[in-house]
Amino acid sequence: MSKHVIENNKEGPRKKTKIHFPSNEDDDDEFDDLEDTVQLEKSQVKISDSDVYLDTINRKVLNFDLPLICSVSLATTNIHICLVCNKYLQGASESSPAYAHAIDSNHHIFINTQTYKFIILPEQLVLSGKVLEDLNDIKLLLNPEFTIKDISSLDNVPKQGTTLTKTKYDAGFIPLINDYMNDQTDSRFDKYSKFVLKHNALYYAISHISFIRNALLSYTQSETTPLTNQLSILTKKIWSPFLFKNFTSSFAIENYLVSCHLPNKIIEDIRLFYTWMINTLIKENKKIFKNKFTGNLLLNEKEIKFINLAIKLPQQSVFKGSTSLSIEQYDLVKLIKEKKIKIVKSPKYLVIYIDRTNDMKIEGIDQELNMNILKFDPDLLQLDTELKYKLLANITYDNKVHVFNKSRNKWVEFDSVNLKEIEKELLFITNCQLQIWELQ
Repeated sequence: MSKHVIENNKEGPRKKTKIHFPSNEDDDDEFDDLEDTVQLEKSQVKISDSDVYLDTINRKVLNFDLPLICSVSLATTNIHICLVCNKYLQGASESSPAYAHAIDSNHHIFINTQTYKFIILPEQLVLSGKVLEDLNDIKLLLNPEFTIKDISSLDNVPKQGTTLTKTKYDAGFIPLINDYMNDQTDSRFDKYSKFVLKHNALYYAISHISFIRNALLSYTQSETTPLTNQLSILTKKIWSPFLFKNFTSSFAIENYLVSCHLPNKIIEDIRLFYTWMINTLIKENKKIFKNKFTGNLLLNEKEIKFINLAIKLPQQSVFKGSTSLSIEQYDLVKLIKEKKIKIVKSPKYLVIYIDRTNDMKIEGIDQELNMNILKFDPDLLQLDTELKYKLLANITYDNKVHVFNKSRNKWVEFDSVNLKEIEKELLFITNCQLQIWELQ
């Protein structure tokens, strides 16, 4: 796999035809804004099959990765996106920011982010009919759709997408890049910005757990499951073959985290962050996730539940007569067995956290990370005669993540910007921090 290059896009002109504005009394009211004082009756809603404004759409500026927040009122409901300039604006009634934008900027075509319908303003028309065929790519960019057949084949057949510039990419194996949108965010993200790469590595790993991925790709959003909603949206973008560019972003879910007011220790620590995410997913969807990530183990003759195992890597030693530290190798299975625990109920997905904290305080040695090597076989983690696991994802201390591309039978490394192939025999030399194993 070659180095992943982030691209710019160009868009050509689109044709224009006749105008036709028939009325439709049965259509849903797209113009009832929850926070507007002026609302239209359903009998006033009209539909149109006109493509008169289609040539004003600027696909190369469309970016649907941002949080759904009105750029004028900061409202989060009934958001419409201008398909000319990509502004996020609330409503469509005469008192709404979107309506004012249409008049002030002479931009007329919008997409509703809840209904995925295309709106013409200020005429207040809903597009329908054959014209929607020309807009289907935009709808799929906002809301990628997956059939049962699509989902079931993801691990067997590579699914390729094509960008606006005709660049091919493998769906599921694209970068998560947030830097290109820094000028579109505000100070609320400052607290999280230096941990985005760490979070992205975890999002990427989770989106490549087949069970979670499949559940999220087919998930129906609910007001009572905000984290699941956000992970579903992001996972759909990662696995979408309908992208205009060959990358996506996690800004929307990071914005959700801001609203959660999480303690700093959870934001900063990948083990605690993972634990919070899984516990929240289980709380929101017990029937889907509960029995997949939790297990029971015996410790000092006491049975306790666990959601991950923490392994403390033995400390490095100092070469005699110098201030240099030696680098030694330790076997993962042996370190687990040395904890004198017995897994009595094995989780489908076993998560292992490797603590590489350097506890040695020696004059002349300034090193926070324990650089000892952890040896493991990605194809087999055998904890007893019956308990066998296979590695799915490996996250390092420098925020790289390795995931297994099942459809191509290759390991891939994502370093926060680029993707490249990596030999599985080299995984053990990385400073691994969090690993996800699947029960065989």
